[in-house]
Order: sequence, then C-alpha cells, then structure tokens
Amino acid sequence: MKNILFITLLFLSISCKKEDKIFILKTIQLNHYKMHADTSNQNLFFRVFDPRGSILLAETGSYPSAYTLPAQFGVHPHVSLPLYAQNYSVQLWSDRSGLLGECEVDMHAYKIIFPIEMEVEGENLEISIAGSWE
Repeated sequence: MKNILFITLLFLSISCKKEDKIFILKTIQLNHYKMHADTSNQNLFFRVFDPRGSILLAETGSYPSAYTLPAQFGVHPHVSLPLYAQNYSVQLWSDRSGLLGECEVDMHAYKIIFPIEMEVEGENLEISIAGSWE
C-alpha cells in the first residue's frame, strides 16, 4: 500500500513541474462534428490559430467526410506553446463549405500528465488533441 501511494505521489509531483515546459501539438483526432446537409463527400481538415484567431499556426492533411470517425490528423508544422500559458483555437474546415466548427483549447483547464492528450468540445465539434512536452 505504501509503495502504491509513493508511486502515485512521485508521478503527481513530476507532472506538476511541467509549468515551465513547452507543449508540442502533434495530432488532432476528430471524434464527432455536427454534419450539415451539404458536407457529404467533402474533404475535412483542421487549422490551428493563435488565441485572437488572426495568425494561422498550423494545418492538417485532409480526410474525406464520407469515411467513419474517429479520424486522426497530423499537425504540420507541430505547434509549440508554453504549458498553462496560452490558449489557442482549433477549427474544422471543409474544402467546399468552409468553417464547420471551432474549439478553444484552454491550457489552464487541464492537468497535464504524460502523455499529453486532451479532449476538447465546442458547440459543433468534439476533438482530442495529443502531443508532448520539451
């Protein structure tokens, strides 16, 4: 019992010291999105923006909307942000319909434990983001 408690406390103390580290966003998984009637047979992709939504930080490859979910998207280039310091916006786009949904990733709302994976929801969108820290 003492060993389990010690390991748990050690793990938590290590994870709490990540405040001065950099979060590297590597993948976005699309779990669900609210389909519009005109979104069938289109290519979906993500764009990652700074908190103000004015600077494009990264994009992903595309995925046909007719395929099943969940779908994994690689982020290029990988986005580097300080942990617990800055929010950013993840937007789902279609090559024909434009913007389909948006999630704001609030880095303050998450307890970061290795490996970094966060589930984020917006009004029309549910995603998981994954990455690592430096």
